[in-house]
Amino acid sequence: WKAPAQVLQNAGVVLGENYPKRIVPDIKAERVKSAEAVLEMRRRNQQFNTDRGYDLIRLPDGEQTVVFTKKEFRIDHQGRVMKEVPRNKSSQGKSSSGGRGRRGKAAQKKILRQKAAAKS
Repeated sequence: WKAPAQVLQNAGVVLGENYPKRIVPDIKAERVKSAEAVLEMRRRNQQFNTDRGYDLIRLPDGEQTVVFTKKEFRIDHQGRVMKEVPRNKSSQGKSSSGGRGRRGKAAQKKILRQKAAAKS
């Protein structure tokens, strides 16, 4: 799309005929619109955001856990994008909302196996 006309002609490319035109003509503008839509959805669903702006999800067993959320989508309770994530000593390394925190995958799998064994 950005190639000079001569380069396209030499390659036998005719945009829109034997090579598709861009589906999204202005990718930067569409990215901004998409980010605004995500933020608006998050503002309407504050119950799924933690006080630090992360997503809060409910697992099939009913337990809640925190999942990573890109900085650009972390909002406070007023719906404003957070500049810095507040941390206090009592929440370091732990999730105040019942999540698994920073445990490794092996530890998480071990807990899941233990829970499964306890149910059977």
